[in-house]
Amino acid sequence: MGAITPSQHERAAVDVVLQSGIFDKAPRLGLFFRYICERHFEGNGDQIKEYSIALEALGRPPDFDPKKDSIVRVEAHRLRRRLQEYYEGPGAMHPVQIVIPNGQYRPQFIVKESGAHAVEQISEPAIPARATGSAFESLGLTQVLPEELPAGRNRLFSPAVRMAVLVGSLLAVGGAYLFVHGLRKPGPRNSAPAEDVWTGPVSSPVPAEFRMLAGYHGLPFVDRQGHTWNSDAFYRGGVVTPISPGRLIEGQPDPHLLKAQRSGRFQYDIPLGPGTHELRLYFAETEYGAGNPAGGGDGSRMFQVSVNGAIKLSLLDLLAGAGAPNRLYVRVLKDVRPDSDGRLHLRFDPAVGPAVLNGIEILQSPPGRIHPVRIVAQNTPVTDSDGRWWAADEYFLGGTLVSHSQEVLTPPERVLYHGERYGNFAYRIPVAPGKYRVTLHFAETWFGTAASNYADPSSRSFDVYANGTALLRNYQISKDAGGAGRSTTKVFSNLEPNAQGTLLLEFVPVKNYAEVNAIEVVETD
Repeated sequence: MGAITPSQHERAAVDVVLQSGIFDKAPRLGLFFRYICERHFEGNGDQIKEYSIALEALGRPPDFDPKKDSIVRVEAHRLRRRLQEYYEGPGAMHPVQIVIPNGQYRPQFIVKESGAHAVEQISEPAIPARATGSAFESLGLTQVLPEELPAGRNRLFSPAVRMAVLVGSLLAVGGAYLFVHGLRKPGPRNSAPAEDVWTGPVSSPVPAEFRMLAGYHGLPFVDRQGHTWNSDAFYRGGVVTPISPGRLIEGQPDPHLLKAQRSGRFQYDIPLGPGTHELRLYFAETEYGAGNPAGGGDGSRMFQVSVNGAIKLSLLDLLAGAGAPNRLYVRVLKDVRPDSDGRLHLRFDPAVGPAVLNGIEILQSPPGRIHPVRIVAQNTPVTDSDGRWWAADEYFLGGTLVSHSQEVLTPPERVLYHGERYGNFAYRIPVAPGKYRVTLHFAETWFGTAASNYADPSSRSFDVYANGTALLRNYQISKDAGGAGRSTTKVFSNLEPNAQGTLLLEFVPVKNYAEVNAIEVVETD
């Protein structure tokens, strides 16, 4: 076996190990393995140290002391043993194998050569004493090199004699090996580990509204919007990693929604009814980025998503898309149809690091349109006088949510003003490419009201931006509405999402806090 330089073959070898399932019940070992391999691919293999592994892969605090905490050495020993068991078993036939030498943490990629080629490469210094897995051990023999002979005898062998003895020994052992193994009937080769494949029934198409949590295998989960999320199904490949129930992920429609992830190289084949659909893919970067086990930053993980064989999202970077780790990131695709076999084929292929997915939402929709997004700054959904459903507060970053019982003076949509988000905050609303009409609902229910000590209703002013472009400057709700306790709306047309598929609405205080009561986003073109 001989060392090879970094190449696509090395990345393929890493993917094979990650998809083998050997880390399914040892996610911390998986993070350790991914971390050292990614640092190697970045050209920073010499920087893989015990301290950096502890902080960036195993989540230890900055005051980690390797003299008091041996976790890295313990996990490295477990990782070496697990890799050895894998390559002695299911992975024995893999042409490129990964080892972590004792006393080091930098991975080495070894190419497995054929027997004839290996003999051509043999020279006296290159033959290890008692090499594990050699032809000697397979015959129950012990390999003894000249330098291991008793003191004084080694001097009796000239270099030429020593080489002749060595070659003769190899030929003899090789002949015996062929003789013994030639008498045996060929047995089956070690097969690759079983692929993670869903084995449930596939009969009828999924419902017109279908939601599924990737990697989750519990009972259906009903979020605070009243939506039912099913357990993982229709998958092939990938590795499942749970998300801790206490893990904070910003912007979720329900604080307990994302429960696990499927990562690696994988696909979904979902039976789908005819017509057009809106596809919403849910992601959260919980491994890479500041404060996460694998560390790193933008570019640490990139992958592509294909729909029915066509690439729809190329070099998707969750950290760059969401703007931060541990933050919900949703990509929306419209006009999605089943393939000719009646299934929706979604494929996730790694580019840098493993691909990952947390959830899938499929909504039947009219051609060229996604469903309107309607949000109220309240803890529960509401229905307006026209029977339209408004989601409980979601996709927000920052600010404070409050509710109040004070009715606004202007009908008819008083139900939209029973709560507000105030402060310095933003909404990251995922939409498909297109043009949208955004309606913002406001009512001044604090300044100038009986509930407040501030009599002046103009005590609040703020700016509103959409993807960096100012929509409102020094906006005063009461001035626009004709006084406190009155509702008003501001409508903005032809707004487009940014390159990350997001309408970023920012509410920035000028005098006291910004606030909003409800947001409506409707596609127009």
